[in-house]
Amino acid sequence: MDYGIYAAFLGMRARQRTLEVQANNIANASTDGFKAERLIYSMVEAEKKGDASSQDLVSGVTTTSSTDFSQGSTRPTGRDLDISINGDAFLQIQTSGGARYTRAGNLTLDAAGQLVTQNGDLVVGQNGPITVPRDTKLSIGEDGSLITDGQAFEKLKLVRFENPVSALQKEGSSLFVATGSEEPQDAADSKIIQGSLESSNVNSVSEMVAMINNNREFESLQRSVSLLMNDLGRKISSEIGRI
Repeated sequence: MDYGIYAAFLGMRARQRTLEVQANNIANASTDGFKAERLIYSMVEAEKKGDASSQDLVSGVTTTSSTDFSQGSTRPTGRDLDISINGDAFLQIQTSGGARYTRAGNLTLDAAGQLVTQNGDLVVGQNGPITVPRDTKLSIGEDGSLITDGQAFEKLKLVRFENPVSALQKEGSSLFVATGSEEPQDAADSKIIQGSLESSNVNSVSEMVAMINNNREFESLQRSVSLLMNDLGRKISSEIGRI
C-alpha cells in the first residue's frame, strides 16, 4: 500500500463528510429550532503492516460530529400558538416512535383540539397530551401554563438535560431522541415567550465561507492523490520494463 495515497484519501473522505454536514446546515438555515452539526477533526495513527517501529507510522484524519445546542435568535410572529424558549429547555412531544424533544415551537391544533407540532405530533403537558377547550383564546405563560378564560388548565412539560450533547441524538431536522445516558430534568429556569419562534442557530455566511475553504482543501488533496498516482504509475512501468 502507498501510505501517502492512503493518508490523502482519509483527508478527502473527512472533507467529503464535512461538505455533507455543511450542506445540511445551510439547507436548514431557515428551519425553526434547528441545531447545527459541527465536525471535530482528529488524527489517527497506525503502524505500517509488518513494522512494529513506533517511528514508522501512517497518519490520517477522521471526523466525529457533535450537535451545537446554542440558542438561536428569537423573532416575533404575533401568532398565539408560536412559542420560543429562553433557556436550555426542550418541549416534550409524543410521536409514533415514543417521546421526543424539540425547540421548534410552531404549534397548531388538530381536528380534535389537541395541541400538536407542524408534523402532527402531540405536545405533552404535565398530565399528558393537551386538549385546548374549543372557541377559546389560548394564552401561554412564561412558565408554560396554558390559560383560557383567565384560568390555567394545563402546563407544558419543559425538560432539560445536563449534557445534551451526549443525552440527545438528532432525529430529522428539529427533533431529538434521548440516548438514555441521563434522565430529563425539570426546566424551571427556562421561560416561554408566546408569539415568537426560535430561528436556526446556523450562520449562513460563516457556513458558506467554511464550505469554500473545505472545497479548496479537498481539491488540494485530490491533486496530491493524482501526483502520487502518477508517480506510482511511473514506478510500476519502470519495474515492468526491467522484467
